[in-house]
Amino acid sequence: MYWKQSLGSFVVTVALATATSAQDNWSYSGSNGPDNWGAGSSVCANGSMQSPIVIEGTEPVYLNRLETHYMVSPLVMHNDRHTVRFNYAPGSKMKIGAKEYELKNFHFHTPAEHRVLTSSYPMEIHFDHAAADGTLARIAVLVKEGKSNMAAEEIWPHLPIEPDQTSRREEVKVNARDLMPNNRIFYRYMGSQTTPPCSEGVNWYIFKEPVEFSSQQIAALRGIMGENARPLQPRNNRMILDGLPN
Repeated sequence: MYWKQSLGSFVVTVALATATSAQDNWSYSGSNGPDNWGAGSSVCANGSMQSPIVIEGTEPVYLNRLETHYMVSPLVMHNDRHTVRFNYAPGSKMKIGAKEYELKNFHFHTPAEHRVLTSSYPMEIHFDHAAADGTLARIAVLVKEGKSNMAAEEIWPHLPIEPDQTSRREEVKVNARDLMPNNRIFYRYMGSQTTPPCSEGVNWYIFKEPVEFSSQQIAALRGIMGENARPLQPRNNRMILDGLPN
């Protein structure tokens, strides 16, 4: 997965260029599946802060409030053969304490990549953000099966079904916050991108409260992407902060 960055940061530009070049050299199964991602990027095999992980053994703590200041964005989605990615219009921000990030895209994984204790989920949504200094942050929203998701009802009719297909609907406006839970309490840890080149230094924020999608909505997306979840990675004694209500 690559994050489009227009801020001119050397760090992010290099990371994104590497991800782009590696995009077609890996998959989720077969000879270029996750067990062999290290052939294209040694970090995938030898990194010490890889994602996803099991969320357990957490440290309860009061954390800075996570604020999302998202604007609506015209629907632009791309099927890159690994996921369906919604490329977000510039100008939408996430703020943690004094640090501000811009939302670049959101995309989907079926099943979910993270596990919380013994609970697994059928889908996970990642919201990718970048700061002006090149720092990367990703919000993860876990999805459980339940009632139909109203925000997804606006998006699903326009999903790009074919590989390499882009779906553009300027008249359809989407606000990413509508795919998030109302409760913004989260787990936080330092990890990596979950796709090659598996770059580390990603600030992960995993909302504790899942959102609901219907079984039909989940199945429709899985039918396009297949199973696109990286296996769980070693925690390696990393601290996982467990946000308490402020």
